[in-house]
Amino acid sequence: MKYLLVLALLVCLTACGVNSSNPANPNLTPAAKSNFVQSYDMLSWMTMSPTLSGNHHMAGTANPLFTSTTSTRMYWTKTAAGYPWDIQLFDKNFVYLWVTELDWQNPRSFKVFHSPTLGKFNLPLVPRYAKGGYPGSSVKISDSRYEIHSDCNSFVTKNLGHVINEVWGPYKETLGGQLPANLQTLVISYRYTCDANYANCANKEEFHVAKPYGLVKWQHQNLGANGSYNAPDNVTLFNHLVSGQTTPITSCF
Repeated sequence: MKYLLVLALLVCLTACGVNSSNPANPNLTPAAKSNFVQSYDMLSWMTMSPTLSGNHHMAGTANPLFTSTTSTRMYWTKTAAGYPWDIQLFDKNFVYLWVTELDWQNPRSFKVFHSPTLGKFNLPLVPRYAKGGYPGSSVKISDSRYEIHSDCNSFVTKNLGHVINEVWGPYKETLGGQLPANLQTLVISYRYTCDANYANCANKEEFHVAKPYGLVKWQHQNLGANGSYNAPDNVTLFNHLVSGQTTPITSCF
């Protein structure tokens, strides 16, 4: 893939240079720490098991979440209508952030990562096979350009500044609902609007993923004036396994 030809210029895959003044570690107790470093197929952690996803989805404290995949995309669809959605791309190297909604009522409006250099593969969220740890795998991105589409072909271009994504865990979490206590999770830390040193990142999102359910918790935090992250200002739990599935509806891609 052409992406790999310029990967070394734009992405760092080591956990180096993290600013300890605003650490990204989740406020959780590790399941167990050891010298053995395990790798995880992140696609299988981020999506519901195929044995469940054909006829089930997750529900919880806000919108439902329907998981589906194709050979190159994974969908987190947020209503039974088939939109809005978060759509991630994947290959043997990475899972990439790609599309998210703009107007929940209009599937022709959306935000999409895209750069002239790397096309739609400019925002790798996690390695496809990531290392666990505290932190484990780390990805740094300097090209975070994205488009805000009011319609399929009408858009403005923005960027998120420097971005650093990390995989943390495993942890044991008790999230209530129908989920078992002490559920083993991996946490994807997505920090953006960072400075050129990948520090002082104004925003942090966490995606808590677990087998066989996929995404079980999401939250957002802002960086406080003291250099630490404030308490979450938005938390969504997906802690109920519910019957029913939907088909994603996309009008522009």
